[in-house]
Amino acid sequence: MSLLVLDLESEMLALGNVVIGGDFANIRYAVFKQVDRYIEDFESYALMLLEGLGLLGKAAVFFTAVDVFSIRHASGRLADVYATIGLSNPACIGVGIPSSGHTVNILVVSKRPLSRRGLIDLYRTVAEAKAAVLTAEGICDGKPALGTTSDAILVAALPGDENYAGAATELGIEVSYLIYNLLKQRINKF
Repeated sequence: MSLLVLDLESEMLALGNVVIGGDFANIRYAVFKQVDRYIEDFESYALMLLEGLGLLGKAAVFFTAVDVFSIRHASGRLADVYATIGLSNPACIGVGIPSSGHTVNILVVSKRPLSRRGLIDLYRTVAEAKAAVLTAEGICDGKPALGTTSDAILVAALPGDENYAGAATELGIEVSYLIYNLLKQRINKF
């Protein structure tokens, strides 16, 4: 299965719900690994993967059923956004759990240094933007959409003092717009 390693070009503080590397970890790389089935122990698998790549302790890991070479990238003045987008198992409010396995994975690399609180705010902004776009585009047939059942988000920035990255900030506005464009393009081809 496909593997893609992104070099963030410097060590950054990262926060997210990825299997490895999202707990305010210092990372230099983001690894996107395509898997064709559910793995019983994703954490052990990720650790073995990073060890084999020589990136243990230096990288975050995303898993997806989508071909990682279909990754989408959008660059702005304040952030870069990367996404692998699989929409076959939408997480819809008020609907049971789907059984298929695709994922929306989003990596946001801030060009502005952020504090830990700023990273939390940026993570919130990414999750809100993703849900808003997927709801507006109707992937849940008129019901509110959260994403898919196995989504992962990772935000990364150089450590700094900025505590805010929400919808009232330049960074939050730009990141929301970049996510909107990436997801809308994919949904229109879905």
